[in-house]
This record gives sequence, C-alpha cells and structure tokens, in this order.
Amino acid sequence: DVELRIGLAAEGGFDPDVWQRTSDRVPNVPQDQAVARIAIPVAPYTGKTVVIGVNVHGPQGRTAGWSNFVVVPVVSPLPKPESLEATDAADAIALDWHAAAGEFRIYRKTVGDASFVLLGSVTRPPYADAAIEYGKSYQYYVETAEKTGETVALSEPSEEVTFKPVDKFAPAIPTEVIAVPGARGIELVWSRNVEKDFAGYRVYRNGQKLADNLTAPSFSDQSVQPGTKYQYEISAFDATGNESAKSPVAAAEIP
Repeated sequence: DVELRIGLAAEGGFDPDVWQRTSDRVPNVPQDQAVARIAIPVAPYTGKTVVIGVNVHGPQGRTAGWSNFVVVPVVSPLPKPESLEATDAADAIALDWHAAAGEFRIYRKTVGDASFVLLGSVTRPPYADAAIEYGKSYQYYVETAEKTGETVALSEPSEEVTFKPVDKFAPAIPTEVIAVPGARGIELVWSRNVEKDFAGYRVYRNGQKLADNLTAPSFSDQSVQPGTKYQYEISAFDATGNESAKSPVAAAEIP
C-alpha cells in the first residue's frame, strides 16, 4: 500500500521517527495510477508548517523507505480571482479581473491545445497578452499566488474565458514628415512605423490621395509644377485595412 503522512514540523530539528509517530496518515491514496494525486484539507494545518512524506509497502510488509520530505508552510486559502474578462487591445488581448491585492498568475492555451502554460504574472490587473496571432482563439484563467519561503500557495483558479481577438486598431500616425524641394520634384521622408501588423503608407497631396501601398517611409513626387506650393500628409494602414489619421501637414514648392 501507499503510506502518505502529514505532520507538524518540529522546532528543534527534524526527527523522522518522531514525525512518523505524531503525523496524520492521509486515507484513500490512489494505488492504481502511475502518478498518485490527492488533495489534503488544510483546515487543521492553516498557519502552521508541515512536513509531508510518502512510503510504499510490498505484499510481504517490506518497505521502500521514506521518500524525500517536503516542508510546506500552510497559509489561509487565497481569494479566487473573479469576473475574468478579455477584450481587444492594440496588438494584444487585455485581461481584467477582480480580486484582493496580491500576485496573480495568468495561464493561457490555444483552443485545441491539451494543457495551459504559465503566461506571466502581475501584482494587479489588468494584464496585456501581446504574444497573440489574429485568427486564433485563446483560453485563459488566473490564480492568486503568495510566496512563503521557497514555496508558493495558489488560489482556486478563476473561471476560464475564451476569446478570439479582432484587429480594430490602426497603426500610429506617421511622424516627423519632411518635404524637401529638389530640382524636379519634392522628396518626402518620415519616421518608420514599428507595428507588427503594419502593411503600408498612403500619401495625400492637397487632401487627395497621391500614392498607396508604400512600404518604405519615403516618396518622391515628380508631378509638381514650379512656383506651386504643395501640402502633404501621410497615413499608415495595417494588414486588416485599419488606417491611421493623417500626419501633420508638410509643405514645399520647387522654384
């Protein structure tokens, strides 16, 4: 059989024989599984430090000896995060929930995956998951965590939420637009956009679209007349078609 015991840690040092005599044996430990899992009620041990060990006995009474002993400080049950919700954010999924202050661990998996993985931790909500791909659906849950010594206590997990992000956010407005007059045209340059779903630029002259689908932050306007002042504005758009507002006007004319 499997002998699982839990007992209080002694202040003057650990004696396995004393611990075995004074510890509580945990009943109904599974014996027919490759990995045994069991939940032990914490009420008798809350606020105390316990030592847990396991031993196995053969049919003739022989024993494998005690396993390594695990020391666990038992804390009061932590509050479960409530009202977890997910919303669209710029190139991210924003997660928010309600719970008392503490550390929170966020877990995620793609719909269809077998198991959740730890995504990150924060000391307060919200949390932004920027490692997403549009077109995929994700599932999340959150736990409250509290570290005591070398161990971590976790709350019951929040309710799971499933969310498929939709790109509703345009790229940033292009900045530092400069119009430089040349001998036969006007050269435009501006700062490059860095959004991961950036697709291209549009150039407007005197309010009318002049060029589209530019991937480099520059444009040469060769269709200008000497002595005429032109006003230029630049916008950026992403792969979904979201277009930013136009940049501040940059004006120039060739002599």
